[in-house]
Amino acid sequence: MLSSAAYAVLWPLTVIRITLAIGLMRIASSIPILKERIKRYNEKFLLVPYEDFWQSWCSWKMLRGVMQLTLGDLNKTARLGSPAPDCELVSTDQKECRLLDLARGERPLNDFTKVVRDFADVADFKVIYISEAHPSDGWKWNNNVEIAQHKCLKDRFAAAEILKSSGCPAPVIVDTMKNEASMAYGAWPERLFIIQQGKIVYEGGTGPYNYDLTEVQRWLEEYKAEII
Repeated sequence: MLSSAAYAVLWPLTVIRITLAIGLMRIASSIPILKERIKRYNEKFLLVPYEDFWQSWCSWKMLRGVMQLTLGDLNKTARLGSPAPDCELVSTDQKECRLLDLARGERPLNDFTKVVRDFADVADFKVIYISEAHPSDGWKWNNNVEIAQHKCLKDRFAAAEILKSSGCPAPVIVDTMKNEASMAYGAWPERLFIIQQGKIVYEGGTGPYNYDLTEVQRWLEEYKAEII
């Protein structure tokens, strides 16, 4: 987490930088040849057709969302090589737990689901459900699951159940309404971490643009080769 003095200097500069960047992107998006390139680039990273996100592209809601993402990253306490924050969570059967309680021995704890089946023999995988990235009452995308921003823990449980029913291969744990895990790990809208023996051994970038699934896979491949 930044000191008060560093925050006072960096945050206004960051707001100006983000506002200018989104303003320039909005101007560029009005130029046909650049518009098509921007659409293709974002489809690659967002993995959805441009029709789903273009309506809100460079909007005030997008600006607020990018600022929320950046603020979360600046204020997070989870850092590579540092002790992992042991945040309060709740299981979907409404039992309170702590993040580090979910790890077993020296096995890495990771919240990535795509590689679960390949590495379940050497790592524990968990998905922590946090606040919505694109709620129906906020920065909404088209053709998305209609979920309003959670007003209470019951809402978050209901949203987590939708994820579970979609076939998520990893256990889903819910962040509390204090959003302790989301803030400590700068996790909004999505982020990957690997925790081993209470220490952060891999810290991914914020999604979607810096959400690199191959990095997690490489780390686990190297770890598995070491212990087998």
